[in-house]
Amino acid sequence: MEILKGTYSIDQTLMKLAVDFILIIGILLNIIALIGLLRLKQKKLPQYILIVFWFLILSIFIFFYANLHDLKTLRFIANYFQGGARFLIPPLIFLYIKSIFSNKPDLLKKYLIHFVPFILYFTFYTVPNSLDFQYVQLIDEYINRALIKDIYGIVYLSLSLKLFYVVNNTMKQNYSNIKEKDFLWIEKFLICFLLVLIIDLLLTISEISFGYNVSWDGYITVFFIVVAMSYLGYYGVTQSEVFLPDFLIQKHITKTIKLENKTFYLKDEEKEVLKQKFSQHMNEEKLYLSPDLNLKMIADRMEVSERKLSAFFGEVLNSSFYDSINSFRVEEAKIILKSNAVESHSITGIGLSCGFSSKSSFYRIFKNKTGMSPSVYRALALKESHRT
Repeated sequence: MEILKGTYSIDQTLMKLAVDFILIIGILLNIIALIGLLRLKQKKLPQYILIVFWFLILSIFIFFYANLHDLKTLRFIANYFQGGARFLIPPLIFLYIKSIFSNKPDLLKKYLIHFVPFILYFTFYTVPNSLDFQYVQLIDEYINRALIKDIYGIVYLSLSLKLFYVVNNTMKQNYSNIKEKDFLWIEKFLICFLLVLIIDLLLTISEISFGYNVSWDGYITVFFIVVAMSYLGYYGVTQSEVFLPDFLIQKHITKTIKLENKTFYLKDEEKEVLKQKFSQHMNEEKLYLSPDLNLKMIADRMEVSERKLSAFFGEVLNSSFYDSINSFRVEEAKIILKSNAVESHSITGIGLSCGFSSKSSFYRIFKNKTGMSPSVYRALALKESHRT
């Protein structure tokens, strides 16, 4: 019997150490994310939302850490921040997706109604629970809060994911051949935390179905949050910045490098080499004719990292990737529109053959670059040819 007790005690100690390690990793990842966001000089609504989001996740980790080590004061303080976090984080993520693709100044005010459930929960449960109000016990007895939180979060994250795909498709039409990769961080972000909630829901349903209640199930969810954060952090480092989508901060980084530090990411000799390689692949191989062209494809062909190539566009060409590629496409279209090839091809067909993904993007970008539509440009070219 003594041996069994000793074995059980060792197992508990090892479990506590493992959980403690996971919580510390989660806290460190949160701190890294928050530091990365807080260091940004020019923050917009998406960045502020991410700051609040990671702070709430941090409060959850601190609460579980305090609970594991029976740190009553720290647990009491952390509970005020994490108590209603499950009702605050989902609409916050939904607003985050909205804010990325909208510049409306009153966006936050417009969607304040989404935070009513959190306000009600915080007012009538979190605060009274910390003050040991009796009616809170009745709520816990008759209402499964975990189940409600899981369903609430899953619904909101599903709506956020749906919104992302709708907006992503719209962005493709409005901004030429923009690819899923440009928004892949956000997609991974949504899917990761949706999966965490689904796992938590399955744990909650199993408890209800089989009639058991364990104190460590919350730590299982925390573990999967850490896994999600680790994956997002790794992807952020290899793709752009830690926990930040590249297209949101690229302009900020370029401005910071050029205006504040007076230094560049690329060395002078690297700029010249990249310029020659880029010119070769564009002018000789005409990679821009591919409507599916993206940054990774060119980076792989030039045998450089995506980050270095992205810096090349900003530091050397003073332009974005898609603006640069579309400039080549417009020049190609201008050559064809001046030639006799237009007689056997429609103007739209010429645009598509030059790498544009649709008629609307071709006309919009061509007019933006030349000041006239392709048809007007063709008409003027014909007049000029008749004169000569």
